[in-house]
Amino acid sequence: MRRMAEEIQPFTEQSSWMLSWLPTWCPTSPTQLKDAEEKMLKSVKRPFSRQHVRISNSNYLWTLAFSTHSHPEPPAQPRVPLVLLHGFGGGVALWAQNLDSLSSSGPVYALDLLGFGRSSHPNFATNPEGAEEQFVTALEEWREKVGLEEMVLLGHNLGGYLSAAYTLKYPHRVKHLMLVEPWGFPARPENPNHNSIPVWIRAMGAVMSPFNPLAALRLAGPLGPMLVQMIRSDFKQKYASVFDDNTVS
Repeated sequence: MRRMAEEIQPFTEQSSWMLSWLPTWCPTSPTQLKDAEEKMLKSVKRPFSRQHVRISNSNYLWTLAFSTHSHPEPPAQPRVPLVLLHGFGGGVALWAQNLDSLSSSGPVYALDLLGFGRSSHPNFATNPEGAEEQFVTALEEWREKVGLEEMVLLGHNLGGYLSAAYTLKYPHRVKHLMLVEPWGFPARPENPNHNSIPVWIRAMGAVMSPFNPLAALRLAGPLGPMLVQMIRSDFKQKYASVFDDNTVS
């Protein structure tokens, strides 16, 4: 059965004062995000529950759970839960076309990564190692709260990278690891040819470094959705059989 989520105040993303005027310029809000997610999940036929799973530092991860309730006659060999980690800029609803089939034979969890979707949006470390550790720690704390001894991790894009990072640190918690178009980040060269980078690019990088990587779309305000359609036109094509409007742009 679907049930109401734990009541938690909508996140307020922590960013610099330069973005403080964005709510009046950028056509997004937690309420609009919730409405879009609800609309996408209407295509899912199987029952599921949803909730915010609290972790440390007052953070939480938004979670959908399928086929996780006990049955009168449990299978002789219970299936290890499948945990879905979405890609960069995504969220749980982007699995909408897969959730019914994936949950038909066992428990499935889909969660919004820390900093994405309806999960907490905390400040991240400025160095790659620290940021990666925050993601991995959040996933481990989520696993403990949900009560999973082990799991099958399926990660797409950035979720694939983080799934691999988690598995390297907690191999005893991962039964199987599946990667779909996973990201990888090469190490920074020891002696990068700094002078080969145009001055204007270095300046832009210095200005934008304090911002979330998606800040450019937010700064575009009403033009943001149009930019997404131009850059990732495949999004709309992938969900054409489910939506005939711009629910997924």
